[in-house]
Amino acid sequence: MVAVQGIIRNIDERVKFIQDIEYQMSHDPLTNIHNRQFFDNIVSKSNLDFDTPVAMILCDLDELKFMNDTYGHKKGDELIKATANLLKRIFSEIAVVARVGGDEFAILLIDRSKREVESLCELLMEEILLQNSLKKGPHISMSFGHAYRSHSKGNMDSLFMEADQKMFQEKRRRKEQKLVRARR
Repeated sequence: MVAVQGIIRNIDERVKFIQDIEYQMSHDPLTNIHNRQFFDNIVSKSNLDFDTPVAMILCDLDELKFMNDTYGHKKGDELIKATANLLKRIFSEIAVVARVGGDEFAILLIDRSKREVESLCELLMEEILLQNSLKKGPHISMSFGHAYRSHSKGNMDSLFMEADQKMFQEKRRRKEQKLVRARR
């Protein structure tokens, strides 16, 4: 009986150890959301193995460099974590949320309609404004762009490029608005 309990405990510890390693391999240690490698694997499978409606939202923090340079990297990390938590709260039940770069995030939505994706983008903007108005945590300023395809197979590269272009258009528009306000 003691030997059997010892074997079961060893197996339980080994299973837990393997689960921990798998989690670490697929998640960003700062934010505890999926990492770039996990995201790229899902995108690759969607491109080659599945054929389903798919959307991608790419997000980029607008003021991380300013935050790091002015208040230090610890404050910058707080901004990254707050952003990840916001994205998790909105999307984690319905999408893959990943940190794909220093201040870049990606959301992959599978089997959603174009209208649902547009509504989720509106919700994201509303939630950012709400969180900033409540002054809970760091101020989040983020540009994002989205793209939609009715079929994922063979379309993931163009989906990514379109979402990326829209994100950078939004980023440029926001910078121009900021410059106009600063001149007044």
